[in-house]
Order: sequence, then structure tokens, then C-alpha cells
Amino acid sequence: MNHIPYLLLMVFTITCFAYETPNIIREKYNYLYSLPTQHNPNGSRTFHKGKLWMRGGLYVLSLEGDEFEMAFQHGRLLKEEIPKGALLQVAKIVDNSVLNAFPKIPFFTNLIIKYLYRTDTDQILNFAILARDGDRDKFMLEAYGISEGAEIALNEVVHAAYGPESLQVILGKQMGKTASNGDSIPQGMGINECTDFVARGTTTQKGGFIIGRNTDYPLNGFFDRFPTVIYFNPTDGAQKYMAVTSAGIHLAGIIGLNESGLYLGVHTIPTLEVSEKGNPIFVVGQEVLRYARSFDEAIEIFKRFKPAAGWAYTLVSTEENRMASIEMTNSKIEVRESTGNFHIQTNHFMTPEMSSANLDLNASVNEDSRARKERTEELLLSYDGKLRAEEAIAILSDKWDPVNQEIRGLANVISVHTTLSSAVFDLSEARVFVASGTAPVSQSPYIELPLINSFNSETFSSQTYSTIQNSSYTDNYPLIAEAEQYFIEAKTAFETDINPARAYHILSKVTALDPKNAAYHFVQGMMGLKAHDFFSAEISFKKCEELSYPHYKLLGHYYLGRIAANRGDKEVARTYLEKVLKEAEVELEIPLVKATLDSLDKLSSYRELKLHPDTLVLFMPEADMIKY
Repeated sequence: MNHIPYLLLMVFTITCFAYETPNIIREKYNYLYSLPTQHNPNGSRTFHKGKLWMRGGLYVLSLEGDEFEMAFQHGRLLKEEIPKGALLQVAKIVDNSVLNAFPKIPFFTNLIIKYLYRTDTDQILNFAILARDGDRDKFMLEAYGISEGAEIALNEVVHAAYGPESLQVILGKQMGKTASNGDSIPQGMGINECTDFVARGTTTQKGGFIIGRNTDYPLNGFFDRFPTVIYFNPTDGAQKYMAVTSAGIHLAGIIGLNESGLYLGVHTIPTLEVSEKGNPIFVVGQEVLRYARSFDEAIEIFKRFKPAAGWAYTLVSTEENRMASIEMTNSKIEVRESTGNFHIQTNHFMTPEMSSANLDLNASVNEDSRARKERTEELLLSYDGKLRAEEAIAILSDKWDPVNQEIRGLANVISVHTTLSSAVFDLSEARVFVASGTAPVSQSPYIELPLINSFNSETFSSQTYSTIQNSSYTDNYPLIAEAEQYFIEAKTAFETDINPARAYHILSKVTALDPKNAAYHFVQGMMGLKAHDFFSAEISFKKCEELSYPHYKLLGHYYLGRIAANRGDKEVARTYLEKVLKEAEVELEIPLVKATLDSLDKLSSYRELKLHPDTLVLFMPEADMIKY
């Protein structure tokens, strides 16, 4: 692809914002800056009206004040942890996505990154401010507070808060361009996979709601390093609410529950219906938790503030006995309410009105989301009338692939290597169990905490609590579990350290421990290509051909064909590519079939068909490609 004319055009159009907390805000809250953080003998910390405890490896925060004060308390109480955790890494998510999918051209690559911040992140923020009467300081109070309390640059806080939405917008816009557009810069790290379910009283043992939630996100080693539960007690007119999150991630709009009994859990859904003229969804979710007191009030807030990209929120009103998914793109919104015993949401739109908005990136993404829903439903039915927190945890820990009928470390399973947060809300007992461990955290012990209406900061430290142990997968499948841990290490080497050669080396350990999982061999092959080691890549892709996974067999054919074409061996290339067309179920493999037809056409028209590894966009969590 020829990016240079596009880049030269951008040189004259980019002006990047440097965000700063206004002096007027610093002066208003100057009483906070000189207050000490008190480290108590029992390991707890206090600052202003905020308190921090450790419980079973979880960081538990109690915050009280207005938006700035609570964010400042969060930043100051976890000042030591935040720089080592998720916030600074998610702030780099746009940068790292470009660096993993674009040639490393001095000056120009940085220009691309700045351009994306200017045209997407900054524009989403500005649109959201204008949608709320244009009061920038009021809108950004929480961002100011975290930045000032943790003493981290405000730019980092803004990029962390809006990076996930930005990448969804970038992905949708770039995937919507024609294949001939040489300016396409697809991004691969903004897609997340989450699973949650809601079981109504007739399904549960004690009659109340049970909600299970896995949050899957590409920040291994960072988001799961400092698992944090926050209890918010606003003094500015909002209601109390709580969040299951990570140190420095202050928004409750990922997983939260408010005092009116409204639960929210967010899900990414790739779509072409995106625009920078939309709201950051986590902020909208936070507004719902702060102000909505009923199911319908929550819906009205979602309708008022359309998102920039594709999302679904699981919404539960425990007081009104209602549960639904709010399916949203920048263009439309639909409510999928369930009247049966349970409700499930993964990462695809399910209403007839929204199904056409699903962006079918590849067979792996589509199969995985639907397989997780199928397996969750199967397990919920098996526990009918008996579901307790323990059974909900067993569902969130499940590693059975219903498509291939086997236990797997990667692909089509509920508990995945990017499960960085997991929780079970047991409404009948007014408690939540939060997993405490490293990814997949749903294979870790779950620690009991009170729900927002039962939480008392004065008595919390003296309360007894239970722990649900959870090690059956690692006990029963030690080699597969060990392979998954090495895969996480390889994923970090590629996505965070930008080191595909090291990732390839680590993946050799993965494929040795779990040799039958074709997904691992495919990713190893791609790491070989990204490291410009075509010979090693061929070995991995040939292994994909040998194993009994149809999609990865096709991918093996395709990339062996592309490698042959790259070295000028047209006949061998054509043989491999024609195997793809012969063996593919076309309706399941539309992106791959289109890429294969395009490659065959170019193979006939041009003297050579080069493969440019630097521009290959790998989505490692799903072991597949954003573009082939």
C-alpha cells in the first residue's frame, strides 16, 4: 500500500491538543493537594474522605465527594499502583495498534498516530462536551481529578478514557473503505470479547437475580495486575454506585451497579456504523449509573447520547424485574428485552433490526461470539432452578469449545486468556464475588464483597467474608493451562513490546505444550511473517493444514499461497489459493474468500504479488486477522 501521499497531506493539517487541568480548577480544590495519605497499621490507607483496603488481593476503594474529589481520592490512594497498571497502557492503545500494523517510517509513523488522535479521539471528546451544553470543565472533572491525584499527565487520562472508542471508530471507517484505497490504516487492538448473563429468580436457588460477568480486554499483565472495586458516594446530587475495575480506570461504565438496583455491563460490537460525532460509551454508562433510577430512565439516557461506535450494554433493573441488552451504533439503538428465565450477551447484535450492523471481520470472531452464547445458554439450562454463585463462577470459568467439542485454551470458550476481570453479583444475598488473580482471572479465587446498598465504610474492615476457590481447570489440564500462560506472554511481547521475533520464540513453547490447537500454530506463523522469517512461517502454516480445524486449514492454504506468490512461484501460489476456494463454506468465510479472489486476480495481472508483513493486521486475542 502506498501511504506516502496520504501522510504528506496530513503534515499540513495536524494540530494536536495538549490537555491541561485549568488553574481555576486547581484553585477551587487547592485544599486537597497538601493533604497527606495516611498508611494505617492494618494495611489500609486514607486520604481526605477516601479509604482503601486490601481484601484477598483486591483493592477496595470507598470514595466520597463530588466528581473531582472522588477521582482525586482514587488517584492519590492508588498513586503507587496506577503508573504500573492499566491506565498508562490503555493510553497507548492507539499508538501500539499503529506500530503493529504499519511500516516503521521515521517521522511519518508518529504523524499517523497524531493524526488519529486529532481526527478521532479529540473529535469524540469535543462532540461529547458539546452534547452536554459545552461546559468542558464540568464534563472533564473526573479526568482532571485522576490526573491531579495520581500526578499523571492529563493527556494520558484522556487517551485512556477515549482510546477504546477511538479504535472502534477507526476500525469501522477503515473497514468501510474499498480494498483499492491505499490510504487504509486498519486497527486491530480495539476489539474486546466479553460474556455476561443474567439469571432470574426461577433459575436461581434463592429467587433473586444472579449476574455473571467476564470482561475480556487486551491488557494482560496490566488490567489484571491491580483488580479494584470502587464504592462511590457522591455529594453532588448523584446516587451511590459501585464499579468492578482496575487501578486508575475510574469510569464505572464498564461494569457497575447503582443504589437503585440498575446493573450495567458493556460489550464491544464491531460495526461500520461509526462516527467521531458520537459519545464515549463508558462515560454514558457512568451517567446512567449516577442518575438513572429506573429501567426506562436508563434507556432515555442511552438514546440521548448516541455512541461513536458499536456497543451493547446488558441492563438489569433488579427492583423492576427487567433485563435487556441495549444494542447501539452511531446510527441507531434497539432494546432486546428478555422475559424468560435468563438473558445472555456476547459480542454481536441479536435483534433483527441490528443484525445487519454486525461487521463480520472473520470466521473466528463470528464463531467465537456465537459459541460463547451457545455454551452459556447450555450451562444455564443445566443448572435450572439450582443456580448459586458457585455455579455462576463455574460458567464464567468454562473452557469447553462447543463447536469443536473439546477443552481448549484458545477459541470459542467463555473463559479466555484476555479475561481480565470477572464477577458474580448475587442479588438475593446482597453480595458480589470478584475474581482475584491474573488472566484468565475467571480461573482464580473469587472474593466476597458487599453490594453498594450493603457497604459501610465504618465497619467494612471488621466484616468477615468468604472465598470461593476455583482451580479445577489448571488442576485437570495443566499443560493446556501452561500453554495459555505462555500465549499471554507472547501476546504481550507483540502487542505491548512490539517484538514479533520474541513472540514467535515464546509461541514455540505454546505449540510444544498444546500441539493440537491450530489457532496457536497460526499465530506463530503470523509472528514469523511479522518478524520477516518466511521459512519459519511456512512451517507453522503447514501445521495448520494438517490439523482438523477447517478455518485454520484454509488460513494455512491462503498464507502458504501468499508466501509462494511473494517469492514469484505463481503455480504453487495458485494451487494453494484455489484450495481455499474449493474447501471454503463461502457464507462463513466471506472476508477470506474475497481476499483469495483478489489475490488470484492480482496473480494473473501482475508479475509478482508481494506480501508486506509490516502491514498485516493481526487480532491476536481471536488468533485471526482484521484484514487478510
